[in-house]
Amino acid sequence: MTQKNISAKKNCSVIQLGYNQYLDGSAIRQDFLETALKWISARDGIKIEDYMAQNQDAPNCNDIWLYFKKVMDWVKATFIEYRVIMKKVEWGILYNKYGEKNYDTKKLEAEIVKMLEDEDVTSSRGIYEYLFDGDERHLSIRKFSDKIKRAVYESQNKCCAKCGKHYPFEKMHADHIKPWSKDGHTTIDNCQVLCENCNRIKSDV
Repeated sequence: MTQKNISAKKNCSVIQLGYNQYLDGSAIRQDFLETALKWISARDGIKIEDYMAQNQDAPNCNDIWLYFKKVMDWVKATFIEYRVIMKKVEWGILYNKYGEKNYDTKKLEAEIVKMLEDEDVTSSRGIYEYLFDGDERHLSIRKFSDKIKRAVYESQNKCCAKCGKHYPFEKMHADHIKPWSKDGHTTIDNCQVLCENCNRIKSDV
C-alpha cells in the first residue's frame, strides 16, 4: 500500500470504499492524507511534523492506511444512518478516545434523531462528540434572547432569582431553570435571571 490509497487520485481507495462521504475535502488536493496524518499524530500524542520525521524511512504507508481504514470502518459500523453533517466530524480524534468500546448502535441513532429534532441544538455536527462525552458545549445550546431575559429580569423585580440581590440588567445571566439535559427548553417559562456569582455556583454543581 502507498499514500495513493488516500490521496492523489479520483479513484483512490478512500473513494472506492465510500469513506469520502464522511470526510471534508478532496483527494486531489491531498486533504484526505492530511486528515489521516492529523488523526494518527493525535493518536501518538505528537505533531504531524514529528510523526512524518519518525516515519520518513518507512518502506510504505501501511501504518497510516491501516489506521485510517480502521477509523472509517468504526464510524460506518457505529453510526448506522449516514448524514451529510458527518463530513465535518473529526472521526479520528473520537476514535482515538472512544474507539475501543462497543456501543448500542440503535440507541445512538435514536439519540441523534432526538437531538436533530430539538430546536435548542444549534450545532448538529457536535451531536456525535456529545454522544461520547456528554459535554453540551458541542451542541451550542440555544441561548435566551435579550427580549426574554429582559422580561424575566423585570418580573423578578430586577433581582437575582437565587440570592435576591438587585443587580443591573447587564450584570445578570439568563439561565435554564430545568437544564436542557433534563428536557428543559429555551422558553420564557423555563428562564430565570441570576447574578454572576449565583450563575457560576449553579454551573459548578
